[in-house]
Amino acid sequence: MKERLGKWKQFTMFSGHPLLSKYIPETKKYTVENLIEMLDRHEHIYLKNDRGGQGKGIFKVTKSKEGLYRFNGYTMKGEKVKMDVAKIKDFEPVLHPITRFGGYIVQEGVNSTTLDGFPLAIRVHVQILKDKWLIGGMYGKVAKDETTENGIIKTSHSPQLMMVETLLSDHLKMKKTEIDYMIKSIQEISVKAAEISAESVPEIEYGVDFGIKDFKELILFEINTSPGVSNFSKIDNK
Repeated sequence: MKERLGKWKQFTMFSGHPLLSKYIPETKKYTVENLIEMLDRHEHIYLKNDRGGQGKGIFKVTKSKEGLYRFNGYTMKGEKVKMDVAKIKDFEPVLHPITRFGGYIVQEGVNSTTLDGFPLAIRVHVQILKDKWLIGGMYGKVAKDETTENGIIKTSHSPQLMMVETLLSDHLKMKKTEIDYMIKSIQEISVKAAEISAESVPEIEYGVDFGIKDFKELILFEINTSPGVSNFSKIDNK
């Protein structure tokens, strides 16, 4: 059976690398205790299925002043869920079977938004050619109003797609020197993430997802082994 490149495996690989470890969010395996402990230190966290993708199997978790835990996101079937519970265990039936597809992880919440507060992300397509990993292309995504509350960018919700330079200049108001440095960093990290991933789960291409924390700090969210390329046809000047 082919080995899976799940989110927990990615974290264990990347957290031990001197370059990539600087860009990944804090991540732990899901337990009630881990979720509570991380939520005590972070404004919000994300509960993610280890192999979930396309916005499925992911929930933003916050805690209210009244002590209720709010889960806002999508099941592995893509069903939208927004639920307040007094005990985290009360939410687990939504995740059932909780160990399916590798179980769940708990990840530090990252405020990756435009200056106007809309969730943003960057997708990089990396491919191997003559034993060398190359950047095939990249684009930025900005979500619409409906995803602002949970920060989950789903392709099915038709986010606005654009050149990365446009995302950085128009939506984050970065200067040219800042844009050049950011793009160079994205390319370097993407290639290194592909190289490391290929050692354990060899593929000929990967999709690497980034966020930008607090308008300036690059965050490596995850790497995908089955990257779609259709979105590249939806932006100009690729």
